[in-house]
Amino acid sequence: MKADFIINPAEVEYMDKIFDSFQLELSEFDHMEDVELEELITGFSFFSTETKEYAKKLFMEMAECDGYVDPREMELIQTIIGIC
Repeated sequence: MKADFIINPAEVEYMDKIFDSFQLELSEFDHMEDVELEELITGFSFFSTETKEYAKKLFMEMAECDGYVDPREMELIQTIIGIC
């Protein structure tokens, strides 16, 4: 995850699989670099508990896929999704 300022190839591969499974195109997310953290938190606040849990699972898998979960990654995940 970018929270640790490193985007590992394993993380890119993981996201490619997620995009494929949801039939998403990377270009659909081009605007995400311009989204502020507060906007993400607000958006996630409207999700159901089930959706938050699923998103947390995906974020955790991405954080773990490079073999090391940086504490900054955990902090970002908890900040965005909140304590589910």
